[in-house]
Formats: sequence, structure tokens, C-alpha cells
Amino acid sequence: MSFEIKYNDQPTPHGMHTHTYYEMLYVLSGAAVITVRGRAYECGPGSLIFLNPFDEHASHPLELPYKRYYLLMPVTQLKAFHNDVLLLSVFRFHGDQFPYAVQVGERKPRFDSYFSMLMDVQKEGGSFADTRMEALMTLILTDIHAMRPDLFIPANQLSFLPIQDIMNDLDVSFCEPFSLQELANKYHVSPGCLSLHFKRAVGISPMQYVTQSRMQRARLLLLGSELSIAAIAGQCGYPDVSNFVRRFHLQFQQTPLQYRQKHKERQ
Repeated sequence: MSFEIKYNDQPTPHGMHTHTYYEMLYVLSGAAVITVRGRAYECGPGSLIFLNPFDEHASHPLELPYKRYYLLMPVTQLKAFHNDVLLLSVFRFHGDQFPYAVQVGERKPRFDSYFSMLMDVQKEGGSFADTRMEALMTLILTDIHAMRPDLFIPANQLSFLPIQDIMNDLDVSFCEPFSLQELANKYHVSPGCLSLHFKRAVGISPMQYVTQSRMQRARLLLLGSELSIAAIAGQCGYPDVSNFVRRFHLQFQQTPLQYRQKHKERQ
């Protein structure tokens, strides 16, 4: 199944972390403080929070019972899910002014039903489960767009540069040697100009985007394969293993081997 929907009512706080997928969090009841990239949002019933794999975030329950749904979408499935770039922009373009948390207000009963139906579809499965989940997801996004079109910004309104194309380039090539100069040459601008416009639209620089994409791929390989640390480093664009370990430790405060062992123990 392309999407995964989870329900949680445990009052467990979470420190700063990132995920390897896109996430939509919906608060059913209770309240929590959700901190994203240093900004704190008090989220109560009917709050929706949009997160991408580059958004560092933490949560601390305020009011119990804190009941919420998580809709999780693998990075590889985002483009396959929908060909409407505008609808997907709410996940991808998280610039400095992006309001991560929104309130659905009087539409809450409708959104409660959407997420409840998503849970039902996931439990039932079947040949058309993905199609049904995609249809519900489209309803959610189009409903949000009707309320808050400011959350959905076409890339061509963010910059004169084709930011969506640049992101697509990086999504394909992030494991290859990275040169900001070569990327800027391709789009006929200076490296400084490209960096400025990219960060304004996405919230991080092209180099940070590449590094974090590599780290997310490393996490998936550490947990989903038996490859050696050296092999994973090579597949993630780091021919120098020590450089890879250093970068990984800087990102996750543990070495790749510690990360793998810790998650195996949990299983």
C-alpha cells in the first residue's frame, strides 16, 4: 500500500527528529505543542500539520486524551500519487513563511470522517485499496485548498527559477558528486542566486537538501538491508566512510552502526 495511516492516543512526548517520509498529522482530540524548525504551534482538535522529510520537529502533549491520526507517504510515492504539482506543493515547499499547522474549524466533522475512512480502507485492504486511499487523500487536499489556498503555492510564483525542476534533478542525482556551480550553470544563474531562491522556496539550501536526502537514504538502507556500512556509504554518495559516519553522527547523534543496532533491538 502506498500510504500508511496510523492512530495513536498515547501521551508520549517526542524530541526533535525527522522522518524518511512525508507526514500529515491530524488532531482528533486533546492538544499538543508541535515544534517544527524552531517554531512552536499549539495544536488542538481539528489541527492539521504538514511535514516533509527535512522538517525537524518535536511534540509535547498538553491536554489528554491526545488522540491523533498520522498519514504517512513514502518519498518515492509522492509524485506517483498525484500529477497535480499545486496539490503536492503543501508537502514540498516549506519556506521560511510556511505555516505548518492549520485549523479546519467547522469542517472538523468532515475531516474526522476522512481519516476514519482511511483507517477503514487500510484495514479492509483489497484490490482497490490504494485507489480508494488516493481518492480520500485528494479529497483532504482539495478541501484544505478550498479553505487555505495560501498553503498551496505554485513553484513559478516562488521564484523565476523552476524550483520544482531543480528539486527533481536533486532527487535523482543526490547520491552523485554534488556541484552547486554545475547546477547553477544548468539554470544560467550564479550559485548564490540559485541558493537564495531555492532556500526561500524549500526552507533549506541545495547542499542541505542533498545531504539530508543522502542521510534519509542511509537510514532506509541501514534498516532495510544487510549491507555493510562501507557499502551504504558508497550508495549514498560518500566514497570516504569516515566522512559518511561523521555526517551521519552530526545528523542523528549516533553512528550508523549504533543506529542499526538500536532499531534492531526495538524490533
